[in-house]
Amino acid sequence: MKNRSALISMVGVAVVMAVVAAASLAAAPTATSATASRPSPVLPPVTGEALAHTCSGCHGTQGRLADEAFAPLAGMPAAGFVQTMQDFRSGRRPATLMGHIARGLNDAEFQAMAEYFARQTPAPGSAAALNPLRSVQPGASR
Repeated sequence: MKNRSALISMVGVAVVMAVVAAASLAAAPTATSATASRPSPVLPPVTGEALAHTCSGCHGTQGRLADEAFAPLAGMPAAGFVQTMQDFRSGRRPATLMGHIARGLNDAEFQAMAEYFARQTPAPGSAAALNPLRSVQPGASR
């Protein structure tokens, strides 16, 4: 009988502790409710120049390359850049890496980057600088 009374006391203590713990959890503000009451900060839009820095590892600083394995972006017409990025994103243009990158950007970001790269002068003597289809020609002022 003594063991049975001890067991009932232990179960009773455990139940009381569980009820107290549940009540204190219910009363504590959660991260969700605490953050839901605060408005989200309004961030300024990311500029094309800032987004373009993500391209520099392969396409050169400011999109300037002197004849490398990757396409230089400096001076590329904006419409051509946007179309190329949309094609990478949709899979119409096959790629190993660019499809993944393009899927992380939206059309407005493509446009901002395109306008930035179109304003850049290609590296002197590069195929991009000599290409008459580029929007910026060597020596052209902007």
